[in-house]
Amino acid sequence: MDSADMILITGATGFLGGATVVQAIQAGLAPRLLLLVRAQDPAQGMDRLQVQLKRLGAGDSELAQLRLSQILCGDLSALDGIAADPRLQRVSTVIHCAALATFANHPALETTNVDGTLALAAMMQGRPRLRRFLYVGTAMACGTHSASDHSIPEIANLSLAQEDHLVPYTRSKAIGERLLRQRFPQLPLVVLRPSIVVGHTKLGCTPSQSIFWVFMAWQKLGALTAAMHDKIDVVPVDWCAGAILHLALKDKLAQPVFHLSAGTQSSRSFRQIDSALAVAGMGNVCGRDYEQIGVGKIDLLLPRIKIRIPDCSPRLLMRALKLYGEFAKLNYVFCNKNLLAEGVPSAPPFTDYIGLCATSTRHIPIGEQMKWDFK
Repeated sequence: MDSADMILITGATGFLGGATVVQAIQAGLAPRLLLLVRAQDPAQGMDRLQVQLKRLGAGDSELAQLRLSQILCGDLSALDGIAADPRLQRVSTVIHCAALATFANHPALETTNVDGTLALAAMMQGRPRLRRFLYVGTAMACGTHSASDHSIPEIANLSLAQEDHLVPYTRSKAIGERLLRQRFPQLPLVVLRPSIVVGHTKLGCTPSQSIFWVFMAWQKLGALTAAMHDKIDVVPVDWCAGAILHLALKDKLAQPVFHLSAGTQSSRSFRQIDSALAVAGMGNVCGRDYEQIGVGKIDLLLPRIKIRIPDCSPRLLMRALKLYGEFAKLNYVFCNKNLLAEGVPSAPPFTDYIGLCATSTRHIPIGEQMKWDFK
């Protein structure tokens, strides 16, 4: 990459996009960043950006490396107004992290995750310096009928059938992938699919409580839709951001699709997770006392919820646990051979930093933490 080339990052005010910006600054790439931010003007955009980057651990000296001239004010739904910006001619790499990531049935899901993605590709294709367009999807876009042995390969074609997706979000990301390939065959597309992104290895869940509260809810209730020996593929946001940056900067990549996942090396069982929570002081090890229940029986947990998790809406929590319970019982581990072959180190296991996640959320009610996922 030439020193004059720019790296366009979308979603910089989000969790994963913001973590990627922090990693880029710490890698000495601050002068090359061009950041698409929803704002009326660069000053407002910088304010929004700095709030998120501070939350993700950026210090004042790191924030000071960014200039107002690196803020590209725009929205994925209205890119025509910035398509002629001369800074885009210098972009060699696009890291498209922006997405509406919610398990709620949000009316803007496809508008943002599909239409916005296609509009970005249309704006960037054919630019003279463009060498790589990284689309950050989700490993769960594989759907629910992907593998009998629970091991999910890094393949290109994903099912778009509604019945294969537990929530509209994962289907919207699969559609985005498919249409990028179909409509922009000349785009230098690389697809990155993170597995389940939870917490930060140094900050715990201070930047975002997304998904972590589910583990705490299962633990408090002593019930789970999966078996205790089943595994779950979880990665921390800072490792994931580092993997994205590694793949963005490498001269050549051997494959077009990568799982940013824990894989067989670092995925952990629910029993191991329960033990790690107990070590962190979050209750006793339940182990054999966990009740394995079907998703259809979660309503029977209502009395237990009212007693053990009184700070949230029982109906909303039951609805959420049904959704996450369906994902948990899939027992998926996402193959990451393509990723490791590119020199990306294995992800730290969830159990290595779960204590920090627990400590950082100890004072936050589960009902409050749930808002990260039900926007």
